[in-house]
Amino acid sequence: MKSNDYIRFLTEEAMKYMNLSSEEKAERKQKKKKSSYPIYGNKWLGVIPFSIQSWYHERKNSRD
Repeated sequence: MKSNDYIRFLTEEAMKYMNLSSEEKAERKQKKKKSSYPIYGNKWLGVIPFSIQSWYHERKNSRD
């Protein structure tokens, strides 16, 4: 993709967003909030807590 095409795409997307009404923006924001389920350990601390948790559960299950 050429840089000119990329700039055109970004401009078009920005204009679409700017032309939305405030109600549509709020609705879009609510949909995004409802659809995503944040894993706070990953969000705040990265992948390390998730990997430790996965390792612990795997180890615990293999003993049983």
